[in-house]
This record gives sequence, C-alpha cells and structure tokens, in this order.
Amino acid sequence: MADVPLARLFAMASYSLISQLHERLAERGFRELRPAFAFVLLASRERPLTGNDVARLMAMTKQAASKLVDAMEAEGYLVRKPHPDDARAKSLHISAKGKRLLEAAEQIYAELEGEWARVIGAGRVGAMRRDLMEVLKASHDGELPPVRPVW
Repeated sequence: MADVPLARLFAMASYSLISQLHERLAERGFRELRPAFAFVLLASRERPLTGNDVARLMAMTKQAASKLVDAMEAEGYLVRKPHPDDARAKSLHISAKGKRLLEAAEQIYAELEGEWARVIGAGRVGAMRRDLMEVLKASHDGELPPVRPVW
C-alpha cells in the first residue's frame, strides 16, 4: 500500500477526534451544539469579541455571524454586554456554560489522547504533540495559529 499523505491522515484523525468529542459531549448534556460554536468559544476565551470579529474568524458575512451569535446566546454559551468603546456595538463574552463546555471538551480530549497512548504509547503521543507544535509555529511566526473552520 502506498504511503497515505499526511494531510489525509490529519483530516481522518481530526474527523475521528471531533466526532468522538461531540458524542461524549452529548453524553454529558451538551446536545445543542453546532460545530461553529467551538471556534467562537475558543476565540472568546482569549478576549471578548465583537460581531465583526466573529464574521472574520468564521469567514462569513456579518449577517450570518449575527445569526450564529444569536444562536449561541440563546443556548447560553455567550453573553452580550455593552462595548466599552463603541455604543453601537456589543461585546461578546463567554458565559459560565460556555466555560463548562470548554472544560468538558478539554477533559474529553485528555481521555481521547489517553486512548491513543494505550495504542502507541504516551511518549509517542507527547512527541507527536511537540512535533506538530514545532511545525505549526515554524510556519506562523513562532505562534500557534488560531483554530478556524475549513469550509
């Protein structure tokens, strides 16, 4: 069998991990998730966002971003607050429920990595993480790039 390209293997691994993540999140009560929620929550964990930030992050129109934010607010993952510098804008903050979701996701990722470690060994999983971080940082000015959707 010919070598499978790394990009294809990464895509398969990513799909597998994300599918298992969502299954386990549903088991823990987080059933109303849309895939786009994660990208916004991860970004809002770093700092409050605006609707324009969401549109840029998600590569969508401002109108589509507004609908996404509405859905996330309705599910309790984001809270809109007055923007400190612009009376017309709203500042989007991750809610307590959003933080709980991200904490649950981190726990599940640790579980999944543990499952991988049982197959290939903890040292190899750690080496894979270090190698991927090194490659990503090398092509992004020494920083890890933001997690963004691939449409």
